[in-house]
Amino acid sequence: MQPFFDVLVRYETELWAMVDARLSTAGTVSLATLEALRVVDRHTGRCRVHEVSADLSITVGAASKLVDRIELAGLVRREPNPQDRRSALVLLTPAGAEALAFADEVACRALGEHLNSSGVDVAALTKGLTVLRERLTVARRQEAAA
Repeated sequence: MQPFFDVLVRYETELWAMVDARLSTAGTVSLATLEALRVVDRHTGRCRVHEVSADLSITVGAASKLVDRIELAGLVRREPNPQDRRSALVLLTPAGAEALAFADEVACRALGEHLNSSGVDVAALTKGLTVLRERLTVARRQEAAA
């Protein structure tokens, strides 16, 4: 099992670096920013820092700092949450929507070039990794409830 873990972690690190470098070369946002913008877009009108944290599997503190950075860059804005005064909603700005569209195109092109010529059944691999990730999520929830 250790070779699987080692290969998976190293591959994820190298893949992230490759896509992030492509984004940088294209003059767009970092991959971390792109991932956060994707979350905000996916939860349009109801995104809080909590959703960024949960969707990206990072701590609430790290998600809050990430949202602070992209807000400072003018890519998102915070508005009071009308249903919970203790939290704010995170919304894409027009500049954020534009950055998301361009960066997503660059990232998808980079991934497509890498994966499409690999000979690997990417759909099957994605399905398997999704199953494994869901199992971890269930286990974490059970541990937290115990």
